[in-house]
Amino acid sequence: MTGDTAWVACTHVHRAHEHESDPAHHHHHEPGAFTPDYSRQVRLREVGEAGQSRLAAARILVIGAGGLGCPAISYLAGAGIGTLGIVDGDRLEASNLHRQTLYDTRDIGELKAELAARRVAALNPTVAVQTWTEPLHAGNAVEIFRQFDLVLECTDDMRSRYLSSDAAVLSGTPLVLASVYQYEGQLQVVTAQPGTPCLRCLWPLEPAPEAVGSCVQSGVLGPVPGMFGTMQAMEALKLLLDLPRPCEPALLLLNLLDYTTTRLPIDVAQGCAAHGGCVAVARQAVALVQSQSDIDVVFGRLEDALAAGYRLVDLREAGEIAIEPLELPSLQVPSAQVMAHVAELAEGRTLLICASGRRSGHAARLLRAEGLEHVHSLVGGLSALRVIS
Repeated sequence: MTGDTAWVACTHVHRAHEHESDPAHHHHHEPGAFTPDYSRQVRLREVGEAGQSRLAAARILVIGAGGLGCPAISYLAGAGIGTLGIVDGDRLEASNLHRQTLYDTRDIGELKAELAARRVAALNPTVAVQTWTEPLHAGNAVEIFRQFDLVLECTDDMRSRYLSSDAAVLSGTPLVLASVYQYEGQLQVVTAQPGTPCLRCLWPLEPAPEAVGSCVQSGVLGPVPGMFGTMQAMEALKLLLDLPRPCEPALLLLNLLDYTTTRLPIDVAQGCAAHGGCVAVARQAVALVQSQSDIDVVFGRLEDALAAGYRLVDLREAGEIAIEPLELPSLQVPSAQVMAHVAELAEGRTLLICASGRRSGHAARLLRAEGLEHVHSLVGGLSALRVIS
């Protein structure tokens, strides 16, 4: 049989005596009684017992337990990774269930990081889990990355992707990035070795959220992030087990409608190299974000913001405002036009508001760069207010 035709059907051979005990016992293992069976992967020549020990000693951080994070977490737990870190500040919504396969209807309203940790314990109780229910920030990301061998960025949020790339470079921790847009997605591995490219080598500056789109705005079919999260788990296992990988750094683009793949080579001589290298660029970026740490503010109700002396500026499009008006005195400036209103926004304390906090955060940073010190962004946008109220 050639390598191409050697497909093996993995069927489980049931032997009669296996099921003689009370079937109820199969579901309720005593804590510590369950021993994972890795026979199917240990059988691979490249894995073996040595590879399995490597996985058991590995520590992987998964940032985001949503559409990308769910399959990544499942497969890594199944593979027997020793420690999984899970970062997610969001609560499960009904609209997540079509793509976030770790959860079910009973979980709605609960914190995803905690739900994911429970599912990992049910899948493989030998995996140690650490959870963070707040997003990482410039003040702690590098320190947290240093505690892990490998990081998977699964939020599909631009600010988190850039911070993760910077933290990977500064801590020397390999990072697997993925993002999806409708029926296609991209995958990039930042190995964080000297002379290899980071995210900023490709795109030095973080794009505006309007230019990127999110699952909320542009929609997504469940299997799309499912495929890419699975690919992220595969990349992680390849790195840990030293399986063959392309040596040339590239961005992989995959279209799931026709399965065309494109590899965009990344030229290490371009990008960060022209600005002192990835480490220098990352250090500068993290310092800038830390200096702007007071931009994001939290309010449970917009009335509280008004009482605290903030003027409300609604950055949403007219169509969004029509569906869900603020019902409070506010200035309406679509986020893409915010730079044309610098003079107007310079007066007094200003709170920028959008649906999720992405557009307002980006706009606030642009305005701060213009010298407007009293501009702030409502964390989590209007969707955060709905959860609190």
